[in-house]
Amino acid sequence: MMLDLDRFKDVNDTFGHQVGDTVLKECAKLFQSMIRQVDTAARYGGEEFVILSPNVNKEHAAQAAERIRKAVESHAFPGLNGRTVTISIGVAGMPAADIDSEEKLIHAADMAMYEAKKKGRNRTETA
Repeated sequence: MMLDLDRFKDVNDTFGHQVGDTVLKECAKLFQSMIRQVDTAARYGGEEFVILSPNVNKEHAAQAAERIRKAVESHAFPGLNGRTVTISIGVAGMPAADIDSEEKLIHAADMAMYEAKKKGRNRTETA
């Protein structure tokens, strides 16, 4: 899964970078609390995260992504005065006909995440 906080620049611009940092930390805790012990959640850069889930098919990963998306949307983030945070998520899996390396897997998840952004944000798309 590739996860990106929607309109995160607005959070930093409106509430300041310290609150933005708190939002990132809260998201990391939320992700970590919702994944299996064998999964890995990591910040990928900026406001992007990646979650690697071994031995999970794409359909189950998409279901997990939706649970995470809904949890972020309903989470009360400190310092945001009730403002909602949303994320867009792209899901990809291996093996697949066009995904035969880790680089292609990440690229496919990234492209699916951008498709979620194009389709209005706060959604999950599958590669």
